[in-house]
Amino acid sequence: MNEIRMRNLLALLVGIGIFALPSPPARGQTEGPPPLTLRMAVELALERAPQLAAVRAESEGERASARLANDAYHPSAWISTNPGYTYGMPGTIVGRVPSIASIEIRQTIYDPLRRSAVYQAQARVSEVEGTVARSCQETIEKVLAAYARCWVDQAVSGTAQRRVDAAEAIRRRVEALATEGRRTELDLERAKLQSARARQKLLNADSDRDLDLLELKRLIGWPGSAPIVLAADPDLAVPDLPNSENLSAARAADPQLHSLSREVELLGHSARLESKRYAPVIEASAQYQRLGKYNDYDKYFLTFTPDSVAVGVSIAIPVFTGGRFDDGRARARARLEQAEAQRAARESDLELAVRRAEADVSRATAEKSLSRRSRGIEEQALSALQMLVREGRGELSDLDESQLVLADADEDSARADLNSLLERARLLSLRGELARALLGADPPCLAHE
Repeated sequence: MNEIRMRNLLALLVGIGIFALPSPPARGQTEGPPPLTLRMAVELALERAPQLAAVRAESEGERASARLANDAYHPSAWISTNPGYTYGMPGTIVGRVPSIASIEIRQTIYDPLRRSAVYQAQARVSEVEGTVARSCQETIEKVLAAYARCWVDQAVSGTAQRRVDAAEAIRRRVEALATEGRRTELDLERAKLQSARARQKLLNADSDRDLDLLELKRLIGWPGSAPIVLAADPDLAVPDLPNSENLSAARAADPQLHSLSREVELLGHSARLESKRYAPVIEASAQYQRLGKYNDYDKYFLTFTPDSVAVGVSIAIPVFTGGRFDDGRARARARLEQAEAQRAARESDLELAVRRAEADVSRATAEKSLSRRSRGIEEQALSALQMLVREGRGELSDLDESQLVLADADEDSARADLNSLLERARLLSLRGELARALLGADPPCLAHE
């Protein structure tokens, strides 16, 4: 009895809409794709963007080269056998004494040229890391721009359809009046041209939307045939600009400037090492060899033993290098000067970019305000005309013309909002705050080591 009462109560609640049960999809109907948020798009792009993948591979190659250069200071061990036969005084064959087996351990203690090569390899790593970080920033900016354009394209396409409807209404009305002799052929041609232009703007809006969606799919590695449903207005994810100094924040956050400073430091160490003309090269070696009597060693050495152990240190000072020292020093100095010049150029470019971004943000904000003001005026004008038409004191043609003007104002407002968003995001990216705003933290490609 209680079970029957519960079923009746549940049916009553569902019937009056207080409690709703999810209904299964209709037969033949599939669920749509999940909404794509801006954060998801950025994360996918940082994982799949082709340009970023290319510079990451280059970075891995330079890191391996730096490790390879530094491996010259690690000990190495060799196990070998050197079969051979000598007649007369035993000598070396292919640079080694004939032996049954041998074990050799080598260690470079100090070599200025090898240490300089390590610094230069690390400098190349720093250079390419700056490229990776810059590419990471550009990828985030491109994804945000593509996502925002796709969002605006939806509104622009709807506005273009409203424009077509209003223009078609005007054409039909003028065509009817022309049939009655109350409009000229010129008026009709003007109405037809206005309608054709409205249809062309709709086609342009649809084309822009398709191209922007294709760009977004390419950036995030989305299948070209799969649909995308945008989750929310990207303007909500981009914070307002702080009131602090933009240039100082940009200098502190710029990854390329950071990498160039590190590169200058490493190349400075390399240049100082290359300038030491008479620096010694110190190496250590330990060797064990198992010799055989078939080479007649016992005939020439009174204290012959088949077990040979040798340990020693080599100290070599270059005296004449055939010009290699001067050329190496000049090359190291040139690389240092190049990195210093690149750092100075980056500082100048960064200052100019920040100043331009500040000016662009100010202009975009003003245009956004003016476009919204214009749209508000046109919306009020349309409301007034609608009221007059309802009262019988207005013309339907004026109402359709006002619809066209409002559609143009809506499109201008949407594009002004997009431009304001992109300019604000550009300045936030220069400040190093865009990635944190969208992802909650800097991605690994933007983290300073």
